[in-house]
Amino acid sequence: MIYPILISRFFKSYQPKTKQLLEFYKKQAEQITDPTLKKEALASLESKAFHCYGASFYASLVSTESQFEYLKFMTAYQTICDYLDNLVDQTKLINETNFRRLHQALIDVFKISDPTLNYYQYQTQQLDGGYLIGLVRMCRKCLHQIPHYDLYAAWLTKLAALYVDLQVYKHLHVNEREIKLKQLVATQKRLRGDLTWYEFSAACGSTLGIFTMVAYAMNQSKYNVRPEVIFNCSFPYVQQLHIMMDYLIDLNEDIRDGELNFFSYYDTYEEGIDTLLKTYQSAQRSVKALPEVKFHQTINDGLFALYLAEGIKKEPKLQSVQKQLLKPLGFRGKFLYYQASKFVR
Repeated sequence: MIYPILISRFFKSYQPKTKQLLEFYKKQAEQITDPTLKKEALASLESKAFHCYGASFYASLVSTESQFEYLKFMTAYQTICDYLDNLVDQTKLINETNFRRLHQALIDVFKISDPTLNYYQYQTQQLDGGYLIGLVRMCRKCLHQIPHYDLYAAWLTKLAALYVDLQVYKHLHVNEREIKLKQLVATQKRLRGDLTWYEFSAACGSTLGIFTMVAYAMNQSKYNVRPEVIFNCSFPYVQQLHIMMDYLIDLNEDIRDGELNFFSYYDTYEEGIDTLLKTYQSAQRSVKALPEVKFHQTINDGLFALYLAEGIKKEPKLQSVQKQLLKPLGFRGKFLYYQASKFVR
């Protein structure tokens, strides 16, 4: 049974090391000069640390001697994502050029040459004391220790570019964001397949494919798996499952606050739930081409279970479809759900 082993590794190794790294970034954030940038950097570390703890499980794919390098990359990259998400959420300068320049940091991480841009060029606040570029350099330092990193760079950049497009467009004004997202999806006909524009957009919003690819790249001697295979196994279905579960549990809150929520675009709640179950099955099938398939299927189960447990705590309406959602998970998923229920309560 893989999940007891994973849980044991998490609490004995991944969780404390991830916490150590996040504490380091917190100290860096406390040195930020501008009060607004400092506030958002600290807030993202405080409220979104669970993103890093969840992604730490992918260290299981990495050789023991390289696991800390993976955790350093993962925590730095996810911290950039969460910091910028907070920053653009709160900024008064809602401008595509500004958002794209800020998020260029997430693409520069994967470039072979050193970045030279001022990411805050169009932002009112400028003085972050080197916080953002420091995170970019941490990521790059870890990646450049990977043998034959150049084989993975283009595929990682592709995943990052999709994520950046989603983040830029979804934070625009209400009358712009849907138009821009539909235009984005129209340019990605091959990748999109039969997904709707909002399902494809959701798939763009996850970093799980990036962390999966970096983990395999850091253990090439054991796993000789091509980067395009990793890409196709992660995108779209695993990433779509991840983000649609997130939107499901935030549905009423987002509607109340006027926030973009991709789950809300289904014609009915029942259609959304039915599609989510189909996405779960597609995600479970898609990872079969990867080494350690049971690990990836357990991660999918864990995602589903944790979000459902959190969602039922937040969203009473989910209780009416709890049995329907749990039915396809099998023993492993149900076990993880009940364990997660204890954790979130």
